Amino acid sequence: MIPFKTVFIVNPKAGGGRAMRVWRRMESLLRDAGQSYQLYYTRCRGDATSIAEKARSNGAELIVGVGGDGTLLEVVNGLDLKKNILGIIPAGTGNGFRRSLKIPGNCLKALLEMPRWKPRRVDIGTLNGIRFLNVAGFGFDAKVTQFAKADDQKLPGYSAYVAGFLKELASFSSFPTKVKDMENGKTIAEARTFIALVANGRYYGGQLCIAPHADVTDGQLNLLLVRRMNYVETATLTIRAFFKKHLGHSAIYTSSCREVTISAGENIPVHVDGELMGSLPAKIAIHPGALHVLTPPVS
Repeated sequence: MIPFKTVFIVNPKAGGGRAMRVWRRMESLLRDAGQSYQLYYTRCRGDATSIAEKARSNGAELIVGVGGDGTLLEVVNGLDLKKNILGIIPAGTGNGFRRSLKIPGNCLKALLEMPRWKPRRVDIGTLNGIRFLNVAGFGFDAKVTQFAKADDQKLPGYSAYVAGFLKELASFSSFPTKVKDMENGKTIAEARTFIALVANGRYYGGQLCIAPHADVTDGQLNLLLVRRMNYVETATLTIRAFFKKHLGHSAIYTSSCREVTISAGENIPVHVDGELMGSLPAKIAIHPGALHVLTPPVS
């Protein structure tokens, strides 16, 4: 039995419908265990935030997102950080954040183990006041997200992102970026930026360990600036990233930070945790230990 007043927020469309299929199996497990809970389904963008706000006002303690990183993003923006605990059932396409917390990728296993887990304090970020859990990205990867989430997009799940990656890799140009570290006043400029990332968690896009040194409990964010190269060089660097061999590349600048501002000379798109959030400029900050998450014991 989960020892909290629990609400499940299910995004039926997450993972190309995987979340709904998983939830049907989870319901029988919860019923057999005699677990008391409330259930809500999302219907459109922003629903999970308003549902979480309603749940917290009704006295919910543990609010569980059943979906991907985008679903969790919405849920965390509706929580009372002083009173609520976030629960994670990773049923989306990418599920990058759960990897930093060692939450099982198997949804049913995560549910069955959840009663034995304890709340753990982790860091969260904000971008222009919006909370995020995992990664904020600017440029190429945000354009890939635009392609994958377009209203006329018919490809399911990862297929849409793969198609968007190949399309934008051939067509996306560079842009000038300035990053100011508000803690020490240092400014970093890159005239030919391909991607700018600010990471709290290590993984994004599923298994891609984009920030191997990131730690969701260290009170720091990891900044990565990637310079535009030719098609083959960029594709090669992407492959290196899957093996955590990318940080030593001359096209990448990386540093830790607590609060930065990022600006660009063009209308550069922004995403946080895989959800589009307008365009630059952006102010990003870390909030150490601000969120309680139900996680497996730290080994």
